[in-house]
Amino acid sequence: MRKFRTLLGATLAGACALAVVPGTASAAPAAPQQAAAAIDDTTGTFYPLAPARLLDTRSGVGAPAGAIGATKKVDLQVAGRGGVPAAGVGAVVLNVTITGPTSSSFVTAYPAGEARPNASSINFPKGWLGSNNVTVKLGAGGKVSVYNHAGSTHVVVDVVGFYAADNTMVDRNGGEYQAYIPQRMFDTRYDGTGKMPAGSYIDYAIDFGPENPNVRSLVINLTAVSPAKAGFLTAWSGAGSMPGASTVNYGAGKVVPNLAFVQTRPCYEDWCSEIWGAPMFRVYTSQSAHFVTDLVGMMDDGTLEYGLRFKPISPTRIADSRIGQGYQGILGPGSVRKVATPSALLTDTTDVLALNMTAVAPTSNTVITVWPFGYENFPKPGTSNLNPAAGQTVSGAVLTPIGPASATPPFAFNTHNLSGNVHMIADVVGTFYYPEPVSATAAATLKAGKTAPVAGKASRASTGS
Repeated sequence: MRKFRTLLGATLAGACALAVVPGTASAAPAAPQQAAAAIDDTTGTFYPLAPARLLDTRSGVGAPAGAIGATKKVDLQVAGRGGVPAAGVGAVVLNVTITGPTSSSFVTAYPAGEARPNASSINFPKGWLGSNNVTVKLGAGGKVSVYNHAGSTHVVVDVVGFYAADNTMVDRNGGEYQAYIPQRMFDTRYDGTGKMPAGSYIDYAIDFGPENPNVRSLVINLTAVSPAKAGFLTAWSGAGSMPGASTVNYGAGKVVPNLAFVQTRPCYEDWCSEIWGAPMFRVYTSQSAHFVTDLVGMMDDGTLEYGLRFKPISPTRIADSRIGQGYQGILGPGSVRKVATPSALLTDTTDVLALNMTAVAPTSNTVITVWPFGYENFPKPGTSNLNPAAGQTVSGAVLTPIGPASATPPFAFNTHNLSGNVHMIADVVGTFYYPEPVSATAAATLKAGKTAPVAGKASRASTGS
């Protein structure tokens, strides 16, 4: 029986501070977070990293300078670089950015040494600039193969975290994933913040109540909305200088989302007085833009109940509406389709799928939303996973809980298409599981949730420029 926390474990509130920075943001040192107790078994636990660049084909970082040509690949050394240990790593979380492609194409990241799978990590048209969060199992020699299908394109890869492959990191306090039904937390269009100026940042804090000291990273869907010019968002803890890596790359006037794993630090600033010690993070925008933050989950310190561990797999396609696999035909306007998880990917404790989902050439601008099937108390959330424009084929990482065994079909997720017609593809890159079985009583408590989240007050603070 699969279980997950369908509501936030405590009342959740937000606060923000707006500041303009001259290119690079800095912050006062933060008070240290509470140390986590070491755990005996680290297999599948998560370790966040400050974003670090592993590959930039424009400048020759990680590979010889030069765009990746048609049907060519780069075998990228990951283990031992960017804070990733040289051994004991099962999978890494990457942000993959495409720039300057000469034709429509797709890039696939997969374990080096394995046959290239029938799956894509990021799809793009000619001339596109954009990014996608990609979780990929490490292959031979701690490497990842990065393949380009058509034309040529430059590729930039930043690492933001990794999962342990085995039990060799007992002294590193790995975290576990706490999954939630997606919920919109912040939206500068409606929360009084307004459109962010170019070269500015905003600080956010989210209150998890008693669990605040246990939060190490947030998993959010961060969306840039109607930027004035092409640019980027960078999300990080706010401690120290802004990292030289982007989280969302956007074009002028576009709506561009990306899943992000963002390290946090406790908020001990005046504007956090009502939620003292809550985990905070910072978002910088290079150009004037609105942005939206949807909470997907969080990575704890390994000490909370009902945490999930990650099992990486080679990318596996489970749904493709173009051929009637998983989805039965094209998704029309307002339609909801469910996809069942193949039994080969399930164990008795599997609870969440790590997916790469692709929307193929919608007939109009649309919004794609994913959430678990089979829970009557949890209708479609007011969030988005993909925001493709008409005719655009785009990919996005999705972490979604799956429904209960009692549902028909069991262990499934929903996909909603807002408008027009669109084909959808779903590739699984891993699963999250409970390291120990969860009792039926505990499952009932989790499904019922605790306190429903509420919107917090927003406040501005002049922190210098």
